Amino acid sequence: VLLTAMSAALGFLPMAISQGAGAEVQRPLATVVIGGLITATLLTMIVLPVLFSLYEKPGKKLTLRKKKKLSLKKLTPVLLLLSLPGFAQQNSYNLNELQEIAIENNAFIRASSLKVEKANALISNAFDFNKTEVYYNYDKNNIAFNDRPLKVFGIQQDFLFPTRYFAAKKRNKAGLSMEATNFEISKMVIRRKVSSAYYDLLYMQEKLAVYRFLDSVYKDFSRAAARKFELGETNYLEKITARSKQMQLLTLYNQAREDVITAKSRLIMLVQAEEDFTIIPEPLQKLSLENTDIDANIGIRYYESKKEYLKTQNRLNKQEFLPDISLEYFTGTNNTLDKYINGYQIGLKIPILFSGNLSKVKGSRIDQEIVEMETIDYKARLRQRYIQLQAQLKKNEEALSYFDREGKQLSEEIIKTATMNYKNGEIDFFQYIQSLENAYQIVLFYLENLNNYNQTVLQINYLTL
Repeated sequence: VLLTAMSAALGFLPMAISQGAGAEVQRPLATVVIGGLITATLLTMIVLPVLFSLYEKPGKKLTLRKKKKLSLKKLTPVLLLLSLPGFAQQNSYNLNELQEIAIENNAFIRASSLKVEKANALISNAFDFNKTEVYYNYDKNNIAFNDRPLKVFGIQQDFLFPTRYFAAKKRNKAGLSMEATNFEISKMVIRRKVSSAYYDLLYMQEKLAVYRFLDSVYKDFSRAAARKFELGETNYLEKITARSKQMQLLTLYNQAREDVITAKSRLIMLVQAEEDFTIIPEPLQKLSLENTDIDANIGIRYYESKKEYLKTQNRLNKQEFLPDISLEYFTGTNNTLDKYINGYQIGLKIPILFSGNLSKVKGSRIDQEIVEMETIDYKARLRQRYIQLQAQLKKNEEALSYFDREGKQLSEEIIKTATMNYKNGEIDFFQYIQSLENAYQIVLFYLENLNNYNQTVLQINYLTL
């Protein structure tokens, strides 16, 4: 069993340590397979015999008819072994799945969602009545027809004018609409941020692959130059130049690795998933620009809902000039009466001193004018931002068009020609290195512009301020 597992694991070893094209996909697969073989071998040869010795009594044959239950205590070592991070496989997600996880888990989104729930719960708060007053009254001046004071029990309730309750309900519904629109903006923003981090990570991975290839090429040339120098086939300058270039590319390669880690941490921070994850490998591609109607922008919808909220608030403030209604019912008696004397009272509370209400109405009207000006300003800034993004997109698109039209073919032709000429001795080492750098600078320039193009497309597709 051990030899079989070792043979299979060694068979996957080249794939696990490969650095060439497609290594990003091959290495994780090979690592999982090798880990599974090692785990299965340890369980079969070590863990299972130990468990057998723990629960099987000495001198007693193990039969198929007798069944023994393994306690959780005895299985703990196995469960701990299987739960080690090295044996756990991370989940892989695409962009859409990461966006949905972020919307579900992100604390900022959850806070915005709770604001919607709060606004929805406050709708019924419009019908908030004052506390009911229940009282007992004894006053010697309150004399019944039998010339004795009355003991009075009563109940009193004050009501706002009925139309004020419905005006408050409309105000609360407008507040719910405003918070719901704000929640949609929050979701759109988090989708844009997750998309931006996702494609930025893809770009960093593509960039890392280029530097990894160049690093391997320069390592080979550095070793070859050192060997030629030992054999006297080249000079010291070529040796130290090759070594210098190799160290320079190694530095760029390490920096690119750190950029990948930084991009991944940014994505993790946005998604806020409960467990670690990886993204499904895919090539960095040019994103499509969606049709963007500035007038239907969700930010403008938010300002419109805010204007409606302030409009209903102004109407509610005007309702405060209406009188309140007071209802009272009471009954009284004394020791010599054989019956109760009943009565009721209906009153109106008229706002005679209403300067405060006038200030509130005037303030709410000014709030409407403020939001109107803010809406005009938002539309102007939104259009200006859209024009700027379109200009930036055009610049990046020109660079991408050049690469598709000439750059890609030119880069491949430079690499092919330089490699052939170097092997044939038509160019020296320095010329070959310079040709490689020129070719891959074209590729890196393309990747950078492709990422900038995609980031600009995301800004337009999820346009907001």
